[in-house]
Amino acid sequence: MNHRTLFNAAALFNLAAGIPLLVAPGFMAGLFSLEITPAGTLFMQLTALAIAGFGIIYGLIARDPLRHRPYILLGVGLKIAFVGFVYAYWLRGHIGGLLPLLAAGDVIFSILFVRAYRALHA
Repeated sequence: MNHRTLFNAAALFNLAAGIPLLVAPGFMAGLFSLEITPAGTLFMQLTALAIAGFGIIYGLIARDPLRHRPYILLGVGLKIAFVGFVYAYWLRGHIGGLLPLLAAGDVIFSILFVRAYRALHA
């Protein structure tokens, strides 16, 4: 897979994850077995903005991977942190298994991002 294809796929992955959380937080909370309050909805939508925002950033990286190479490591760090939080809550029994399953995509993207970062030389 070339770098542009990788980051375009990551952009679509993030947009596909972020937009539904933003526009239908109650439905998505039910899908992920999350208890949600009005304040929780706010934080879910703020999280969704960040997820979708990074989708846009991955799209920018796809346009010029070498120029935007420093942002790749930021993406890796955030994806690893996201996975860590999701799995910690899942292992404690606070959330169902669908979100951890989807977070596995972030694990795969993290590995591919590191490989892309190493392959791109400034």
